[in-house]
Amino acid sequence: MENNDAWDWEINSGTKWFQWNLPELWHYKDLLLRFVRRDLIASYQQTLLGPFWVFMQPVLTTLIYYLIFGRIVKISTGGIPPILFYLSGILFWSYFSDCLNGTMYTFLQNANVFSKVYFPRLIVPLSSVISHTVRTGIQLFLFLFIYGYYLVTSNITGTFYVLLTPLLLLITAGFGLGSGLIVSVLTARYRDLDYTLQFLLRLFMFATPVVYPTSIVPEQYRFLFWLNPLTAVIETFRAGFFSNEPIYMLPLLISCAEVLLLLLLGITLFKKQELKVMDVI
Repeated sequence: MENNDAWDWEINSGTKWFQWNLPELWHYKDLLLRFVRRDLIASYQQTLLGPFWVFMQPVLTTLIYYLIFGRIVKISTGGIPPILFYLSGILFWSYFSDCLNGTMYTFLQNANVFSKVYFPRLIVPLSSVISHTVRTGIQLFLFLFIYGYYLVTSNITGTFYVLLTPLLLLITAGFGLGSGLIVSVLTARYRDLDYTLQFLLRLFMFATPVVYPTSIVPEQYRFLFWLNPLTAVIETFRAGFFSNEPIYMLPLLISCAEVLLLLLLGITLFKKQELKVMDVI
């Protein structure tokens, strides 16, 4: 007697390089939302201030940067109010850093779950990025509140380039996700890479215009400086909220292309190695 029942899905180790099965993520959308909810709740459990840390972290960091780089070192902010200057850089840097750190430990932190039940592994890093997007969105409202105060009390003006903010957030999220997917495969095989990458991540912040404007970078280094996708993101954001000058459209387009390629490479490597990595952990 023949069995004509069709399999709903089949798991095998012969995954092709571009066999992403992204539509499968839609069938697990409820699980994705549960992971997002878990990440948001677990982040502030057993803390004194709870969700208020969403506001406290950027505010305290901004004040520290203002005291060190604004008052002591006295780095120019290009005519932008220092509080808003540092806060704008911190928002995007923290968003990228959180997305990267939340993604790069996908296999190490979820090994027990991955070895017991099947679901698209890509859901875990996606849920991390979405949860950090929610936090960044809340922090963006804090920025707009402070910006509104300076809009009334000083002579700063915004432009229609502020409408590019969703695109800038998308570029930042893609940069963090793509980088994190690649790193997650590498750190699962080579644990000592974790320490090296954390050190490089701290150095990378100083290659990003978080605490200084692009205008102070020497001309001979600006080409390399603009290859950093976050440079175009932060400078475009500041130009939209604080400047009447046109944005650097070419670096922004280059950043979009870089992030897209990085994201495609990250997803491809992640999907190709997701089953093999579990044999190594």
